[in-house]
Amino acid sequence: MNKHAYELWLIWQNPQTRQRYHIGRLLHDSDSYSFRYENSGYRRKLKEAMENGYKPHLAFPDINKTYSSNKLFGPFARRLPDNKRPDFHSILQDLGLPTDYTNMDLLRATGGRLATDTYEFVAPIFTSNSHFDFDFYIAGWRHYDGDQIIHNIQPGEQVRFELDPDNEQDSKAVIVLSDKYGKKLGYIPAFYSGFMYEVIKNSSTYNANIATVNPKAVPQLKVNIAVVGKFSKDLNKMDFKKDYEIQLLR
Repeated sequence: MNKHAYELWLIWQNPQTRQRYHIGRLLHDSDSYSFRYENSGYRRKLKEAMENGYKPHLAFPDINKTYSSNKLFGPFARRLPDNKRPDFHSILQDLGLPTDYTNMDLLRATGGRLATDTYEFVAPIFTSNSHFDFDFYIAGWRHYDGDQIIHNIQPGEQVRFELDPDNEQDSKAVIVLSDKYGKKLGYIPAFYSGFMYEVIKNSSTYNANIATVNPKAVPQLKVNIAVVGKFSKDLNKMDFKKDYEIQLLR
């Protein structure tokens, strides 16, 4: 997974429909943290989430405010493993993190998931000039063929994407398939799929490879995919940024 200046997207999952939405952004700049809701755009963003039952977090009630702090916000810090645990060093090793990790490193690696709610943190999509990159864990893993080949697939192997326009839940759904074995592994998460749908439809070039494989992980964390690509000339990147709120690198 590529490293960039730190930003993480906050994702909310509707507990009834299981659909996930990008509802906020957490940023770490030098010694300060900031959090704001994702008010730009509609598809799989805050506005659509609120229409489908989302209520603002009690610690961040104002959807139009940018919250600031000189340390990681308490509601997010509580999502991190306790560094006083006797097995904490083993946790870092399992997550592939060095001993000089940051809270943002740990939040990204664990997703900040709790059994008591439906929030998680994920990495954003980055672009620099005409290039882009992001990574994701395959969605819907338990419903398809991945477990048949999980002990055979290796980091570095290619996957390919296919559009699924007849998908009743998401007209911009994108299927993930093993290029080597031809098996359907699942889908790109919906908060990324609109972006990738436009990339594919506009004939942009990209490579997608397996970044990590963890057969013992829960289904939604078994396989991570890394994507790098280049926008086609037909794709208006500024409109694209407006629609999908891509993080532009400076």
